[in-house]
Amino acid sequence: MFNKSIRATLLKLGVLAFCLSWLVYFMFKNEVPTDVGDGLMHFFYAQASWENVDLFLHHWGKPFFILLSSSFAQFGFDGMVIFNIIVFAATTLIGFKILQTFEVTVWLQLLFPLLLLIPHDVTQTIFGGLTEPLFNLAAIASLWFLLDKKYLWFAIIVSFMPFMRSEGQLPVVLALMLLIYNKSYKTIPFLFLGFVLYSIAGIFVYNDFWWYFTKSAYSMDNAIYGKGTWGHYLISYKNYLGNPAVYILIIGIPAMVILAFKKRWKEIQLEWAFYAYGIFIGVVVLHSYFWATGQNGSMGLTRIATQGMPIFVLLHIYYISRFKFFNHFIAKLLYGAFAIVLLATLVNTKIYPKKVDALDRQVLEAAKFLKGFKGKENKIYYHFPLFAYAFDENPFSGSGQCVFHSFSDLGLELKTVIKPGDFIVRDSHFGPMEANLPLSEVEKYPELVKVHEFISSEQVDDAFGEIESVVIYQYIPTEKQKPIPSAVTKLLEK
Repeated sequence: MFNKSIRATLLKLGVLAFCLSWLVYFMFKNEVPTDVGDGLMHFFYAQASWENVDLFLHHWGKPFFILLSSSFAQFGFDGMVIFNIIVFAATTLIGFKILQTFEVTVWLQLLFPLLLLIPHDVTQTIFGGLTEPLFNLAAIASLWFLLDKKYLWFAIIVSFMPFMRSEGQLPVVLALMLLIYNKSYKTIPFLFLGFVLYSIAGIFVYNDFWWYFTKSAYSMDNAIYGKGTWGHYLISYKNYLGNPAVYILIIGIPAMVILAFKKRWKEIQLEWAFYAYGIFIGVVVLHSYFWATGQNGSMGLTRIATQGMPIFVLLHIYYISRFKFFNHFIAKLLYGAFAIVLLATLVNTKIYPKKVDALDRQVLEAAKFLKGFKGKENKIYYHFPLFAYAFDENPFSGSGQCVFHSFSDLGLELKTVIKPGDFIVRDSHFGPMEANLPLSEVEKYPELVKVHEFISSEQVDDAFGEIESVVIYQYIPTEKQKPIPSAVTKLLEK
């Protein structure tokens, strides 16, 4: 028995070691971060928080994520990825612990971390330095305490989840119901511990106890990104679940139904099912609504649906293990073969290493061009996070040239904010939308001189009908502009 236990442990650690090695390898091989937008912004906030402590309460940056990742961010963006890799490792170990508690065969346990890495959205959030992995760690850690009936720790962890992701409000509601169901009334106040502590901190930073609501970056009538279809998340299931996890659900869901039909209520683990289904399905339904109706600043990003996915998949792995048929020697061989297929899929991935795409390349070229002005007094206004990253500056450090900026009134800002000699780096992706700089607006001002244009080699469908490019403008008052006479060359035939 002792030797069998050691073998099981070594198998699990071996698979985990492979997963971590795979992540570290591609972390170094990726040419750019997998998310050159939000991921880099989270990095900038976390890194600059040591210089500007107010950023520890930055609502969009996710305060608890910033708190835990800030020390890693001081080592550069790779530090953020290492933080997420550690978070993934912790998530896997807790998953193993939960399955082991229910005596799930080790061959089924081995599938858990592999199923998490197969979907592109999960690995993107890890490599991108994004916040979803920490949310999932909190979800599985709180589940562990819930199953162990340690309701105090369950409540405390859940109380901080709204400060890891805005969707963290959903687990708070679910946890409240579970604590009431378990008559653990004394622990209910601890569900609000995170909110109270951060609200008190908000008094010192914002002079506002209710800053979590008043400083929210999300508005229900915010339709800046347009809208999509109701079935968007269902159709895109491969991105955040992947086919292998769907195979587990195809077996696990009927297994759950059979358990219910046979009234094996204890084995259904109703609290686990309520919590897992509540978070995962809740997030998918809510964001399907937001995207279909164009609300809450939804972009239809499918990585959002990775939230709660680990505990959801883990639940159905557990359901499969409840039947003798699925614990037979032949079944274990099939699990082993399935694991080998998943390992081979990861080894032969076509997604990584992440290559620089056409527009990203132009952003990098623009940064390289403007580095010739580095150290000068000219400010550089931009909105594509990759630009500051390539320029080797954190825009929130307060001491550099790069200014992350959204224009509200370009004409007014040319008179009050932007100084002669300053640059504006406008890209065709963020420029017309988030930076509020449509081409028609820029072309109104002759004092904005086009210094250089970097045109993408690959044109994509553009909602604004623009040429995919990055253009550098410099603010030069018209009276200081020197006209350059044009030269006409005639080609004469012999």
